[in-house]
Amino acid sequence: MRETWRRIRTHRVGRHLVRFRPLSIVFAVLMVLGTATATAEAPTGEVIRGTLKAQDVRLSLPPTPDPKGVAIWFHGQTGGVDNRMDEPWLQALVRSGWIVASSDFHTASWGNEVSTEDTALLAEWATKETGEPVRLFVSGSMGATVSLNAMTHGVEAPACWYGVKPAVDPTRMDAVPGANRIISEAYEGQPVPADRNPALNIDELSTKTRYRVVASVNDQWVRYDENAGLLADGLRERGADVSILPVTGTHDDPLHFNVADLVEFAASCGA
Repeated sequence: MRETWRRIRTHRVGRHLVRFRPLSIVFAVLMVLGTATATAEAPTGEVIRGTLKAQDVRLSLPPTPDPKGVAIWFHGQTGGVDNRMDEPWLQALVRSGWIVASSDFHTASWGNEVSTEDTALLAEWATKETGEPVRLFVSGSMGATVSLNAMTHGVEAPACWYGVKPAVDPTRMDAVPGANRIISEAYEGQPVPADRNPALNIDELSTKTRYRVVASVNDQWVRYDENAGLLADGLRERGADVSILPVTGTHDDPLHFNVADLVEFAASCGA
């Protein structure tokens, strides 16, 4: 396996370089906590980039010598290694002390075998580069299928799992534009194998992991009862710690990306 990496330093802002009046600080905090679409500060800390088996990978490092651990971000169907990594939602996680790792995950992989290998390689690389363990999985839409399949196929389950509008059953994605074709391509024209459908394998997921689900009953693409609700109910029946943040709106509603909720949940998953 050939690995390459390079470090890119980005926007280290010292405590004494920028001064705000007290009222400005209040407004700035409210804007960041209120929505993931707010204007962000420049990305902070240091970024490490590399490739693992032809997949671009990335680490966003927090500006602290004592990070809380590694959080892996699993992007959605149209994402890649940089998806949301420099936006307020994930940047808030970095600023709160987390190392956030990401990968291309073979782009629209829908939890196939290569995406599980990608997850294992990324987790190993992130820990090797930083000396910190993976403690948190954060996934969006299709990324839920990728992360959950990794957990049932040999990748060590993290202490916590956070899923935003999670796509859990890849056989129920008829309403998602292009999904049926893309899923078919991800599985080389064959039906999704039963062991690659998280909806059929909830009883194999770790009950030691704490789960947080953010989803809307008004999501007409990734329907709540077939995905987020199914996952939460199945895990609860097995005694797992599961909580749900209900939001409104459709699949693309920015309310899904709640900065305060992500940071608060992650705070309970560190060392």
